[in-house]
Order: sequence, then structure tokens, then C-alpha cells
Amino acid sequence: MAFSRRSFLRATLGIALLASSGYILKDLFLPSQIEPAKRRTLEALLDTLIPSDTTPGAVQLGVSGKILGKAFEDGEYRRLVRKGCDWLDRMAGEHNADSFSSLGEREREELVGQTEEAPAGSLPRIFFERMRADAFFHYYAHPASWEKIGYTGPPQPDGYPDYAAAPKASS
Repeated sequence: MAFSRRSFLRATLGIALLASSGYILKDLFLPSQIEPAKRRTLEALLDTLIPSDTTPGAVQLGVSGKILGKAFEDGEYRRLVRKGCDWLDRMAGEHNADSFSSLGEREREELVGQTEEAPAGSLPRIFFERMRADAFFHYYAHPASWEKIGYTGPPQPDGYPDYAAAPKASS
């Protein structure tokens, strides 16, 4: 069977359409990352929840990277982050700001307070509770956050030989 130029063009066009539709569908159903504007919103939220003072804040300890990493792996979590950040940015518009990240500290705290007081089961409340829990989990897992709370590190490998008494302070 002879392969004509017309057959070749038809096959090439078909392959190109198939490849491009796969790329489009992949982006639609398996988005790989959070957009930069939403990343800035997420970082502003984390900075509002755990700001830096005498110890580093959540953003400095890489909490946003941990949350974005989880969003990369979990589609439901990614949708929650996106929708929550969109909601924060829309609410920032009521304060005449382009986005949540462009608000001042006081306005961000006020808006975060509104998300905390939103009705149970609503998007803002679910988003707030999940981000707060995940932010504190990742923040306090980092050794740089331990100094302020007086935690000296895990008891292992030595353990607590006398579990009924508190460990003695090391000198």
C-alpha cells in the first residue's frame, strides 16, 4: 500500500490534534501547580497566621512550600487552596485592594477573623481551619520554631528513663 502525501498530512494532523487535546485535558483535570497570584495570597495568609517576631514566621520556615507540595499531590486540597485564596482576594476587594496580599496587616487580620467566624461548613471556614491546622503542624515541626516555646527537641534516642518524673534540665 502506497502512502500518499495526503495520507501523511491527514495522519500528521490527527496526531497533532490528539497530542494537543491530551495536553489541554491534562491541564484541565490535573493542574500541577498553584498560580503565582494565589501563592502570594497563601503566603500573606500564612504570614498573618504566624508572623515573624523574635522567631521566624511561617513563610520564613517554608510552611508555604509544604502546603504547596501537598496541593501538588492532592487535587482536592489544591482545589481548596485555590478556592480559599480566590475568596480572600474577592473579600480584599471590599477593602479597595487588588488582592489579599496587597492589604495592610490590620486589614488582613480583620479578614482572617471573618473567615474564622464564617458559618461552619462554609468554604471560608473550612479553608481557614485547614490552613491554620496545616500551618501550625508544619511550623512547629521545624526546629527553628522550638526555641520560643522552650522545647529542646525530641526525647529520643535517650528517652525518659523515669516516665513518672519530668526530664531534668541539661546543663
